[in-house]
Amino acid sequence: MRVDSISHWDIAAETYSEENNKGRNFHSQIYLAAVNELLGNVKGKCVLDAGCGDGFFSLELAQKKELVTAVDGSDTMLNIAKRKHVHHNLQYYNMDLTRKLAFEDKFFDIVVANMLLMDIPEIESFVFEVARVLKKPGTFIFSITHPCFFLSDWEENKNNIKMYKKIGNYLDERVEELNFWGKTLHYHRPLSKYTEAIEKAGMYVSSLREPVPSRKSIELYPEQEYHYRIPSFLVMRAKSI
Repeated sequence: MRVDSISHWDIAAETYSEENNKGRNFHSQIYLAAVNELLGNVKGKCVLDAGCGDGFFSLELAQKKELVTAVDGSDTMLNIAKRKHVHHNLQYYNMDLTRKLAFEDKFFDIVVANMLLMDIPEIESFVFEVARVLKKPGTFIFSITHPCFFLSDWEENKNNIKMYKKIGNYLDERVEELNFWGKTLHYHRPLSKYTEAIEKAGMYVSSLREPVPSRKSIELYPEQEYHYRIPSFLVMRAKSI
């Protein structure tokens, strides 16, 4: 993986882990609800959590009696994971997710990648590796910021309510620097690039979700109501055959 991508996350790691609060923040709960729906009952499965970050979701999976292997390219993130989120069903490894993974063919039942693919500079090699390490049949579930809308700014009405977004240059692949938890790199690519990578790797898309917050979440955070107008995230499930 590009050194600058990882170095950004090394610097942002502590702030990310604190603000994400074990995946309980408002935005995480939007996409994780869809991820868990698509996972279904996974007790006893062998799972790869790719781009595990600080390991909060890896621990959640391990607590469901899954055998979880969690990998990330950031040493700082993995150090936090090993400190905060440990379980006897869970092992952590440092791996470059843009290169060949250090696992045997057809090793995992499920591969999960939360908020990863828009953070790496090239996705085809990773998706090929996912297909290689998955059993046949196997399941690949990933969440990303919604590529159609994420990088566009909200337009507000006279009452400062977010109403819509103007979309421009959507098809142009590009890199942008974000600053949510510190500076990180975001690799924009259109949705078709994700589906093409899945098809080239010999998998097929079986489900797609554009999740919105629960009604309970909006009751707690009414200022976030605008998430019902345009989805901020996309969750996809692909199958190996």
